[in-house]
Amino acid sequence: MRRSIAVPAVLLMMAAAGLTVLPGASAAEQAGPAVARYLVQLSGEPLATYDGGVPGIPATRPGEGARLDGRTAAAGEYRAYLGEQRATVLRASGVTAGATMDTAFNGFAAELTAADVSRLRATDGVAAVLPDRRVTIHTSNTSSYLGLSGRTGLWKTGKNTGEGVVIGVIDTGYWPESPSFAALPEPRPDRRIIDAKWHGVCDFGDEKPLCNNKVIGARWYDNDGMGDLYDGEFHSPRDSNGHGTHTASTAAGLSGVPAKLDGLDLGRITGMAPGARLAIYKALWSDGAGGAYGSGADLVNAIDDAVSDGVDVINYSVGDGSEVFNAIDEAFFNAAAAGVFVSASAGNSGPDDSTVDNTLPWVTTVAATEQDHRFLKNITLGNGMKLSGVGLGAGTKRVSLIDAADAVADDADGGTRLDAPYCLPDRLDPAKVRGRVVLCARGDNGRVAKGEVLAALGAAGMILYQPVWDPNGLMADRHVLPAVHVDVDTGTALRAYAKEENPTVTLGTGRWTAVTWPAVGGFSSAGPSLLTGADLLKPDLAAPGVDVVAAVSPAESGDTVALMSGTSMAAPHIAGIAALVRSAHPGWTPDMVKSALMTSASAVTNRGGTIQKAGEDANALDYGAGEVRPSGALDPGLVFGNDAGDWMDFLCGVAADPAGHVGLDGLAACEGHATIAAADLNYPSVSFGTMLGTRTTTRTVTNVGRKTSRYTVDIDAPDGYRVTVNPKTLTIRPGASATVTITVSHAGGAFDTWVEGGLTWRDTQGHRVRIPLMVRNTEIEAPYDVNTTATSGTQTVSVRAGWQGTLVAKASGLTAGTTAAGTIVGDSSDHVWDETDLANLPSPLPGSMLTAPIHVPDGSAGSQVRIAAQYGDCLAPAAEQATPCGYYLPWFFEATTGERVGVGAFSRDGTAMFDLPDGGGDYVMVIDQHQLRDGAGQDFTWTVYTPGAPGTGSGTLSVSPDRVALAAGSTVDLTVTWADAEPGRRHQGVIEVGDGTTVHRRIRVNVLG
Repeated sequence: MRRSIAVPAVLLMMAAAGLTVLPGASAAEQAGPAVARYLVQLSGEPLATYDGGVPGIPATRPGEGARLDGRTAAAGEYRAYLGEQRATVLRASGVTAGATMDTAFNGFAAELTAADVSRLRATDGVAAVLPDRRVTIHTSNTSSYLGLSGRTGLWKTGKNTGEGVVIGVIDTGYWPESPSFAALPEPRPDRRIIDAKWHGVCDFGDEKPLCNNKVIGARWYDNDGMGDLYDGEFHSPRDSNGHGTHTASTAAGLSGVPAKLDGLDLGRITGMAPGARLAIYKALWSDGAGGAYGSGADLVNAIDDAVSDGVDVINYSVGDGSEVFNAIDEAFFNAAAAGVFVSASAGNSGPDDSTVDNTLPWVTTVAATEQDHRFLKNITLGNGMKLSGVGLGAGTKRVSLIDAADAVADDADGGTRLDAPYCLPDRLDPAKVRGRVVLCARGDNGRVAKGEVLAALGAAGMILYQPVWDPNGLMADRHVLPAVHVDVDTGTALRAYAKEENPTVTLGTGRWTAVTWPAVGGFSSAGPSLLTGADLLKPDLAAPGVDVVAAVSPAESGDTVALMSGTSMAAPHIAGIAALVRSAHPGWTPDMVKSALMTSASAVTNRGGTIQKAGEDANALDYGAGEVRPSGALDPGLVFGNDAGDWMDFLCGVAADPAGHVGLDGLAACEGHATIAAADLNYPSVSFGTMLGTRTTTRTVTNVGRKTSRYTVDIDAPDGYRVTVNPKTLTIRPGASATVTITVSHAGGAFDTWVEGGLTWRDTQGHRVRIPLMVRNTEIEAPYDVNTTATSGTQTVSVRAGWQGTLVAKASGLTAGTTAAGTIVGDSSDHVWDETDLANLPSPLPGSMLTAPIHVPDGSAGSQVRIAAQYGDCLAPAAEQATPCGYYLPWFFEATTGERVGVGAFSRDGTAMFDLPDGGGDYVMVIDQHQLRDGAGQDFTWTVYTPGAPGTGSGTLSVSPDRVALAAGSTVDLTVTWADAEPGRRHQGVIEVGDGTTVHRRIRVNVLG
């Protein structure tokens, strides 16, 4: 039985404070105009989740396995009721609505002044007023690779190509004339199914409608003027960028479309669900430089329309780089509650950890993998060494090789020399690169743009290398000159060879070459998700997203197909495959489809080895449950179910968990609501990110097979852990469920290190149901700071340890520190310098920078530098910002060697802090000031605190007990006592907590006087 849920709108009220600026926006953009665009959310559920309660109007929320029907009498009555409520709010507030929404989101978009916002927030019936936010796209034939085509492929054996399913693609539009979107042959066996569910429109603006029985609906949204960013845009669903055409054709393009690029025959391309119908929602607009942007309000409007129109699946290859809960997340919550499966890209900010986007449990988050073949090029050096990289097209004869870093003009300034390795325009000497193959570093400008720069200078070719600090993925781009893309190690070897006398190189032609598969694209964003304290594994699974061949818009390049890479390309694979599953099982809910896809995925290579990412071993934080294997998803045996009631419990549990709740501030909004821990959501994965010793959770599985079956679990325990599953065997009738208890215990594994394992249930009917198990045993749970204003006192600090043995505590300090001051004038943005070494400082030093010596006496423990300035809050609304408003970067270097030891971290009040290395030493601090609005001077003060240093104490600090025996996961209460701090001055001390050999946590004691 489905449970009634509380209004998800409460969670938007939690997050409202976190949505005041656009991530990455400049100070000027953040200040914004006097009138800005907002999403206004109204009280009350939208149609998708309305459970009843308004007198005389029945519930509109669909039952389990059903889809929302917006044409019923109840839907019409409730839609009219919401319209009346909206009209009341508009009259009371005196504002004018733009786009209105009522299906997956109850509210409207509006252009508002600050006064309008204040008035609306005080108006009855308004749940939240949210500043709009900007989102961006997440930017060969994979059907045979994934086992869909061929004599034994899923399409043939299952006679299932997605019939009866509508996939909504929210993107940059589509190119109607592409052969991938031509009409399906008639008569269609699914006509009655489609006619019963579909009630969308084909809106082409000034163009004639260009829909057919393949693309059955098209809409476009531009309430924020983004359609005017680029002169070549179309004010219609027509795609100028190519991204939307690529994702739509990947999800459901027609079968067997010939694909040729620059005379290169790429075979025939086919979408994952060639028999499915498409509905296009253009809410992203080209910037004319390969990117595309959209506003949150337009995207919520598109989601709302898609659910109302009757789509079964939504592809969302879009992200905002934030885990703050927002209106888009709520719209997808309601869409999924209404039965719509949502496939969303994980983001392209890899390979770093905790970069994953679209992380909530009602969407399926998709990472990107490479395929079983890649376009590779040989590289032959003059010394006989043979290397290789990724590349399309022609090669070169034997020519000279030069590093772009050595091709800068002799009289170039410092900034030009720093930019030269990236092959930026106007940085290289034409005489030095003409007729040569040039080594270029990836970064700062587009990969293809680098080749265009070199071609204009007469270069013979390009080798694009990954710099050592960026082990990202390799791309087979279409370049204007012979080019090859190589990894960090190959690039390092080539740069070393380029220093030799008369270096030469020959580039081979690109060849479609078999490789070990799968591998995760280096760009693919990785978990763990910060939203849940790493207790919900994201991404969910992976699909091909590197060098994917699909249709594109010819508007910019003239090409009708292209190779593209990104999690944007991976998500539509899952959207299309989900359509196949929905076609076979129309009554399945989105969570059941997700479970089937995840539990049938593969987490090993074709050779049984560990999946790689950017040359390193990957794990489930990179690929989730593994790479999708569609054939197993149609008959998964068991599924892990969760619904909208569970999701709401999950969100309120996350909001209540101090280890999580990123973007979910405002616990009172969940007061009285049921909660569950993130790790306890009945999800087809298990992740323990904050484990100390032992953790236990449960999972419930449901038999979706046709026969009673007996399942036995195989346990692949993570290294250094013990895992038990009780019961180990399950006998389950069709439609019945069973619950298992999973317990994971630390058994000597490394602290604070993620380790992967898995649980696999098998029966005698051939079912294999695998879920990943990720664990990280935390060394310690303890505060990082103890703050007090009393000059003397006592405080209890609870410490929970993750090890078995002895806990040892040691106190150092107090010290009031030593303070110095300085002034900086102007903006240092124009002074480019390489901050890796103190020797690279500009000479003479500009007034916008200062340097200062930092001395740390021998014996110091937990030394810290704190820098204070009086900048205004540049993230505040323009009317609240003080002058000056800028920012500064504090760098720290070892005085003797000039080697950089780090950069200071900022607190919310603009204070920068830096923890210096243990022991004594001499350092140099460099403060580098940027974007001071009026060019005025700025005063800085900095204080060096050296707790425990001989002769520097100005107070006392002690801790007890200083030694105690403990079991893993147990809690020890430490009593911290301080005295004799000088009134009116800040003092610092440090409590070191460890096992007698290793310090596991430093707790800073801040006496604020």
